[in-house]
Amino acid sequence: KIAMLPSITSLQNPLIKHLVKLRQNRDYRYEQRSVLIDGIKQVNELSRHLLPKCVLAIDEDLIPQGITKNTYLINSSVLNKISGLPSPEGLLAEFPMPFPADLTAARRILALDGINDPGNLGTLLRTALALGWNGVYLLAECCDPFNDKALRAGKGAAFHLPILQGTAQELKKIAQKNKLKPFAADLDGKSIDEIDIKNGVLLVLGNEGHGISPEVKAFCQTVTIPLSEKMESLNVAIAGGILMHRMR
Repeated sequence: KIAMLPSITSLQNPLIKHLVKLRQNRDYRYEQRSVLIDGIKQVNELSRHLLPKCVLAIDEDLIPQGITKNTYLINSSVLNKISGLPSPEGLLAEFPMPFPADLTAARRILALDGINDPGNLGTLLRTALALGWNGVYLLAECCDPFNDKALRAGKGAAFHLPILQGTAQELKKIAQKNKLKPFAADLDGKSIDEIDIKNGVLLVLGNEGHGISPEVKAFCQTVTIPLSEKMESLNVAIAGGILMHRMR
């Protein structure tokens, strides 16, 4: 049991302002190399292998076992201010942001080209991790994997999956160097049933509205999922999940 935790009750406290800014501002997150995690299960799971920079709880009993430094008790108004959720669970923590990954040995890479919806992005990261893909490459215009909505959808996958951000040309070089066969999901592509995948693979998924950028499509073979005539397309996270499973 932790003896007499310090408490924070003021919304003007510098730590509270810092945590709110981490949640709201992408540039600030990357400048600080810090991520705000909200929720009992996520904070507990991450704490098992990563030391939080600080932990704030509405109740002392919520603080993960073994964490004694930089722990604070907060009231519900402070909790609501930091969380921004309609009914937060009462446990928040700041964790160090993972550094950009090295994908030089990756045999299965998922690349996301302009995925705007944080729910889709988080779901794709979670699925890639669950299906044993080695890493994720984020192209320009993608939403931030450490955005609060993406983190909730991803169930912490962004901390366990190697992630690299960069340009289409850099992605092409990685594919060539790793001898990966590049595929881009496209409604007019070749059916996944007719494609033979033996070794390394790069799968690119495009923006929810306008698909893959021409620069990326130029070095990829297009692939699609055969659908019934009653539906012309799938949500990108669903399509990505099916393709990743088939391409394992």
